Amino acid sequence: MNWHNAPSLQDLQAQRRAPQKGLPAVLERKARKKSKKELADAFRSAVWERDKFRSRATGRPVFKSGDDWSKIGEVDHAIPRSLAPDRLYDVANGILLSREENRLRKVACIQMPEYQRFSYTGPDDRGEPQTFTWRDDTGRITKERIG
Repeated sequence: MNWHNAPSLQDLQAQRRAPQKGLPAVLERKARKKSKKELADAFRSAVWERDKFRSRATGRPVFKSGDDWSKIGEVDHAIPRSLAPDRLYDVANGILLSREENRLRKVACIQMPEYQRFSYTGPDDRGEPQTFTWRDDTGRITKERIG
């Protein structure tokens, strides 16, 4: 073993004290968090603009705040974020729905749990026309709309 080429204790200490490259970790995390928020805000804004501030399911105007769940708009990821993290900010994966519709999408029909109370299907680009389907507790289709 050749100890002549090993760094001295002074060299190691100097390396530890060497100025860091880039931002300190705390500031780097803050910058990353800010850029993610900016991307998310831009994604939501683009979906709201594309869908003309209307629920794609009903065609009714929706708003960014209020008390009535049928009038508050939410951007839904058609392919869930957990399944497609690469499409997190992909406008083609977003669709504007009312809060009520977005919640019903996650509720199974009581007698036919393989169906959701509200669902939509169509091309992967959610800017294209989609088929929206509402069901009752038995899983029977009560309403369908293309929009």
